[in-house]
Amino acid sequence: MDFYELLEYLDLESAAEFEYFEAMADLVESDEYIEQEAVYALFEGAEETMIPELLEDYFEDILEGLPEDAGEIYSLLHQIKMSLIGLAQNRGQGIDAESDLRRLVDEFCRFRQWYSEESDVELTPDDGSGVLHQCLRDAITTSRMQRLGGDSYRYSFEGALDYELDSYTMSFAELAAAEDGYNDGAIVFTPEEDDGVRHDN
Repeated sequence: MDFYELLEYLDLESAAEFEYFEAMADLVESDEYIEQEAVYALFEGAEETMIPELLEDYFEDILEGLPEDAGEIYSLLHQIKMSLIGLAQNRGQGIDAESDLRRLVDEFCRFRQWYSEESDVELTPDDGSGVLHQCLRDAITTSRMQRLGGDSYRYSFEGALDYELDSYTMSFAELAAAEDGYNDGAIVFTPEEDDGVRHDN
C-alpha cells in the first residue's frame, strides 16, 4: 500500500495523527505489503518526539508478551528496541535529517519484515500433538492466549535469532542507553556476538 492507503488503513487523516499505540501496532503487525516510501512519509510527517515514544511502548508490550524463560530472544528484542529508539531520537537537522530518517525507516522496515514474516519460532504442544511453526509476531500472540487459558506450548526461538544489527545502529543504541536509561541491565547482544553466547552488560 502507498502512503494514502496506509493512512486509511491506520484510520488517520494525516501523518500528524500518528500518535497512538494501536497505530504503531497495526503498522508493525500488518500482513499487507507496505511501501517503504509510505513509512518514510508517515514518520516524516509525525511529531518527531512521538516516534521514540511509540517504539518504546510497543516494544515493552511485546517483551511482556513473551513466554517465561524466553532467554536470548528477549535480549535480542531489547537490543533492537534500543537501536530503533536511538535512531529515532538522534535524527539530524538540516542536510542530515533526510539521511537519518531514511536510516531509521530502513531499519524499522527490516525489523517489521523479520518480526512478522521471516522469524521462525517452533511451538511444541504440551498435549503431544504436532509441532507448529509461527513467526515471532504470531508466537507472542499465542503466548498471550496461553496465559489466558489457551493451549499450552513450549517455545523454541532458535530460528528467530538471526537478526543482525550493524555497528552504526548499535552506536545509536548505546547513545540512547547512556542518555535516557533505556538499558536497564538486561542482557543484550553486540554485533560481534555470533556464537549464541550471552554477556551481561
